[in-house]
Amino acid sequence: MDKTKHDGKGVNYNHLLIISVVLVIFSVGFLVYGYLQTGDWFIKSIELKGGTLISVSPDGPVSIQEIESRLLDKFGQATVREISGLSGYSISIEVESSVNSTLVFDELSSMGISTTKSSVETIDPALGESFWAQAQLAVMLAFVFMAVTVFIIFRIFVPSTAVILAAGCDIIETVAFMQIFGIQLSLASLAALLMLIGYSVDTDIILTTRVLRIREHTIDERIKSAMKTGLTTAGTTIGALTVLYLSSVSLVLSQIASVLLIGLIFDLVNTWIQNAAIIKWYAVRKGL
Repeated sequence: MDKTKHDGKGVNYNHLLIISVVLVIFSVGFLVYGYLQTGDWFIKSIELKGGTLISVSPDGPVSIQEIESRLLDKFGQATVREISGLSGYSISIEVESSVNSTLVFDELSSMGISTTKSSVETIDPALGESFWAQAQLAVMLAFVFMAVTVFIIFRIFVPSTAVILAAGCDIIETVAFMQIFGIQLSLASLAALLMLIGYSVDTDIILTTRVLRIREHTIDERIKSAMKTGLTTAGTTIGALTVLYLSSVSLVLSQIASVLLIGLIFDLVNTWIQNAAIIKWYAVRKGL
């Protein structure tokens, strides 16, 4: 038997685990800090908390800071965002559902901003809470079914747990950095998080399968082979999502692209450092 397959020599992934540990601790700490400051774990969109979304397409670029400052003085709470891309230039304004949208249009008109091309969407807070409850249930069920599927596939505790742990870290870190970058948790970003769970498990299964079920090469060679495949798929996906994000075809697609880009970057760390270290340790211990 070739001793190089089982002596544990080669790349020492354990030293790199500090990167994953620091990322997880920082992400959890940031979420806890945000909760203690605001009472909410996430910045939620009006879809999940209720409110009024006003979209306006002015004749040209306007000062977002000035608009937000005026609306804050007038209505007490407002979030203004700029959207520009192939689809054109527009601004989105979020205010509480109790605010009369006509008054917002009057304020914009007084600033010389054309409101001819505009739309208004209002969601009742009770409906937003209902959406939020359903969204949480969907994410939890997706994670549970993913975990069950992984255990059925491998039927071994350590590799299965490593796959689930990597997916969990992807979600926690992505949500934390969404808050840092000011990306709201919306139905679109929740859909992206569900997609991220599937993508994360996919790359982790590639790694775990190559290491545990292919015995012709050393453990490091098996990891390298899986990494080559995983990085190729990740690279093409990140490239496509970058183009989608920069094109700004729609706010929904931009949110999905931005969340997936953040998640896929973290998935590179959690799969090819964290999971690789655990799988290599397990393979060496079992003499695979």
